[in-house]
Amino acid sequence: MQWKKIVIEDRFLSILAFLGILLLIASFYINSWLMFGVGLMILFIAGGNSYYLKHIGEGLFFDNERKRNRFFIGDKGEWCLQFHNQGLPIMKGNLSIYFDSAVVPVSGEYHIHSSRVDVSLPFSVGQRERIKINVPFSAEKRGLSKIRKMELHIPHFFGFGDTILEFSDVINNEALVYPQTISVHNLDKHKSVKPGQNPSFFSLFEDNMGPIGTRDYLPTDSFNRINWKASARKMVLQTKEYERINEAGAVLFINISDGYSVTGKLEFLMSSTAEMAYFFNRRNIPFSLCMNIRSAGFTPFTYLPLGSGKDHLQKLLDLLAIADFHSPTIPHEQMLFFYKRHLPIAPTMIHAGIRTRGADSYIQEWTNAGVQLFELKTHNEHALLEPMKIILKDVAGK
Repeated sequence: MQWKKIVIEDRFLSILAFLGILLLIASFYINSWLMFGVGLMILFIAGGNSYYLKHIGEGLFFDNERKRNRFFIGDKGEWCLQFHNQGLPIMKGNLSIYFDSAVVPVSGEYHIHSSRVDVSLPFSVGQRERIKINVPFSAEKRGLSKIRKMELHIPHFFGFGDTILEFSDVINNEALVYPQTISVHNLDKHKSVKPGQNPSFFSLFEDNMGPIGTRDYLPTDSFNRINWKASARKMVLQTKEYERINEAGAVLFINISDGYSVTGKLEFLMSSTAEMAYFFNRRNIPFSLCMNIRSAGFTPFTYLPLGSGKDHLQKLLDLLAIADFHSPTIPHEQMLFFYKRHLPIAPTMIHAGIRTRGADSYIQEWTNAGVQLFELKTHNEHALLEPMKIILKDVAGK
């Protein structure tokens, strides 16, 4: 059953029905057809009112299709609600929907209470009729907006009560608003100097498995790099050219905790992380995300494996949009410990958020393994990447 029904009958209706019964009884004693008709009409109104309140909405169905739309701040969108009524006609109803304030209506009257937007709309639908109600909105801020509650208030024609229909299932209609990026300085400082498989214009290493072209021979070129077929064809010595490659990949460690609560710099972390993801995507550099928001499954925290491409970028932006101040977190050290034991490391590690003392011991092991370590810091209203500095106390505590 889609709807939870609450029937509110006016007390005056019971009094009116009792009065109708008295008039019917009295009409037999005084032999008055007028009193009999009045009493019968009163009982008809009372019975019809009660029947309408109890049976209205029994054939009303909401098309609860799963929809997830994605927006940037300032984009326009709409909630699209479709209903099909197979029962009694509903007239002069009032539909109220409550959704998260990441999006707000672009027109009409609405109220915001505790980060929830309350919108009321007129609602009327005939028997065997389909209607569609659109609620235009504007993406206001980063976050996930869902329709949390939907109620339909149906008054009776004569005003003797109301029926309230509350949608009892989870409404599968979501709007994701991506974070607004902020500039991050020194992003290009993370280049690796190790051989790998990723193309790079600045690498010292080449992919010798196959040439990508030829060029004119230079005296400094090695003799075994001459392409004899191309040289014979052009009648000039030609040298094989290989694609330059190096090791590439970055993992973003985001600590959203500040003690036992979520940090007040959450928007800064989400915006700067989005900017770094855009940068890696433009350079075709694989990237990964580790964020200490509790998650079900094998990995106890929010984790996006190393990857690249537009679909991978969208998955990361989805995760950044969902994070909020009510997100359940796990300890930062627990996330690093799990990553160290079960997940593959990347050539570059970027840490954002508060770095606890217990985390430095894990990070030091990655330093010894040759991983490049960077830390995200605040610089005026922008973000800045700096090489990470770790100060570990020795056994004597010096």
